[in-house]
Order: sequence, then structure tokens, then C-alpha cells
Amino acid sequence: MRIAIIGLGYVALGDALGLARRHQVVLTGPVPDRVEAINAGDFPLGDPTLAEYLARHELDIRATLDTVQALEGAELVLISAPLAFSADGEDFCTKELESRIEFAFQRCPGVPIVLRSAVPIGFTAQMRARLGASALLYAPEFLRESHALQDTCAPKFLIVGDRGALGAKVAAVLQSAALRGGAEIKLMGASEAEAVKHFSQAYLAARVAFFNELDSYALSFGLNARQVIDGVCLDPRIGTYANNPCFGMGGQRVPRSTQHLNKVFGQVPSQVLPTVTGSNTSRISLLVSKVMERAPRTIGIYNPKGVSGARDPLTLISEGLKAKGAEVREFTGDAGADPEALAGFKAACDLVLAQRITPDLHDISAKVFSRDLFA
Repeated sequence: MRIAIIGLGYVALGDALGLARRHQVVLTGPVPDRVEAINAGDFPLGDPTLAEYLARHELDIRATLDTVQALEGAELVLISAPLAFSADGEDFCTKELESRIEFAFQRCPGVPIVLRSAVPIGFTAQMRARLGASALLYAPEFLRESHALQDTCAPKFLIVGDRGALGAKVAAVLQSAALRGGAEIKLMGASEAEAVKHFSQAYLAARVAFFNELDSYALSFGLNARQVIDGVCLDPRIGTYANNPCFGMGGQRVPRSTQHLNKVFGQVPSQVLPTVTGSNTSRISLLVSKVMERAPRTIGIYNPKGVSGARDPLTLISEGLKAKGAEVREFTGDAGADPEALAGFKAACDLVLAQRITPDLHDISAKVFSRDLFA
């Protein structure tokens, strides 16, 4: 099958690499450097299993800047467009996504178009009605950013927002990306599938917030947070997953879903979801105060290969520290490619903040501040 994927992010790449073992895959997007890298066999994914996967499997995959060319002869179109908030931060901005859907619909009439991006609840049904596009459907992804290939090749479940034959067909194609069978498939309505995506993200946000607040309590009262977490997680109803504290919830996915659900709840009574985002703010404030208690002269933010967004906890902590008069330096380079820059960064900082402790920090462990209790 010839599959066109509109998008060049990690969701698009995860899908493409998994599907290209059995299908002809063409990616498209307006990023020349990324298109060039993909065609050179350099996939900017960050998954630790990527090199072994590429060595083991022959893939039919290429990328192009020409969306028309990518869609030519496509038998299935996947769309993985980034979904931003509007300028006022109150709602999703879907104009870019809508334009990609409309273009694909015009160029590939009758071809199934599958949305893999997060979308507002009810969006797919609205676009179907507006375009008369009965073959437009939603299939949420649940890929982890640094494990996208692993999650594509070994999914535990697949959800497709169509209860009929089209949904079953799309599910079979998505399942063909897996290295082995066994994934549970759920076919449901489009709006139900959209809701699953947002509520699952919101649940994870609440879980992260819970263990962060447990850690904040332990940090404030001198308890061993790791021992408390180990004890709490002995209860099989709680489990030992997603329990490692962090500085706060970052990225777009988790805050985006909680904010969207808070908006669409309207008059429906809710108590849990509105508090999740506020918990993140309180966590950042506490960590800033705990760092300042150590009275460091120069504070380092260790964020290798990272570009912090406005909502990223490292950005928020950095801003909080600077507001208290601290001198803050940030390392965002490639630790392996530029060891001299990393060494200089380490030497210049009295305290180094890191979301997760990596081997690059072992030699300065005495001056690393992290809430990575399971490092």
C-alpha cells in the first residue's frame, strides 16, 4: 500500500518507520533540513532502539517538500500536524490542520484520511460534515516522545474512531506497523476516540501531579520520598509505573489536554481536572525556593539537545530563579559531541538542575539538584 504522511514530527516518523517495513511510505512537510536528513537515512527521532531497527529491517521510505507529489497515488493518508493554542491561549488553533485536511481531501477523493494529531472533541465529525468527507476518521496515538518507534512496533492497544469497515481497515494498517500481534483494537465513534485521547492525557497529568506533590511534601518535611513511593506503589491498584517525580509537567500534550477538558466541561461539575494545572505551578514555586535555600552563586540548567518552550518546567524554574536574582546558565548542546562545552558548564556552576540524571552528570553528582528518585 502507498501511504502518504503529512508531518515530520516524532509521531509521523514513528508511524512511517513502522509502516515502511510493509508499505511504501512518503512523508511531507515544510522543513527542508528534516526532509534532507530523512532521505539520507538520518531519522531525527531520538529513540534508543532506532539504530538496531534500521540495521535489521529494509524500509521503503522517503520524504519530500512537495505535498502534491507525496499524495500522488496514495491509498491512505495520515496527518500528524502540530496543534497549537490560539494567541490568547484559550482554545486550539486548528487552521493549519484544517488546511492540510482540505488539501488531502481535494487531492485524494475517496481515500481514507486518518488524523493522528490531537484535536478538539467533536472536530472530526465537524470536518466530515463540512467537507462531506465520509472517509475522514480519527485514530489517536499514544507514543512517548523518546520511545516513539518502540511504541509503534509494540503497541498494547489501538483505537480507531470509526465503528464500521473503514475503521477495521485502518486498524489493520496501523497494526501492520507492529513487529508482532496482540494489540487490543477498539473501534468507537470519532468523538469518543477524541475524548479517549484527552482523558488519558489528563489522567497521566493527575498521576504526575500526585507523585510530585508527594515528593514536595517529603522534601519540605525531611522524609525519604523514595521510601514513601515504594511503599505506596506496593498496592497493586496503584502500581509501580509513572511514579518517578520530576520538576513538573512539560511539553504541550499534557497541559493541552487538561486545558481543553477544563474548557469543554462547561457546566458539568468537575473538581479534579481544574486543579491539575495549578499543582504544576505550586511545584515549580517550591522547587525554586528549595534551590535558593542552598544559596548557589551560579545555577546551571542541564537540558541537553533541548529547546525549552514557555511551558517547560526548566524554563519556568529558570525564570523563577532569575526573578530572585540568581545567575542562571543553560546547557542545551550535545554532551557527546561537545565535551569541552559540557566540562566548562559543569565547572562554572555551583549547582546543576536536571530533570533526569544521566551518566554525563555522575562526576558532579554532589552538586546536582534533581528529583529523579529512580535514576
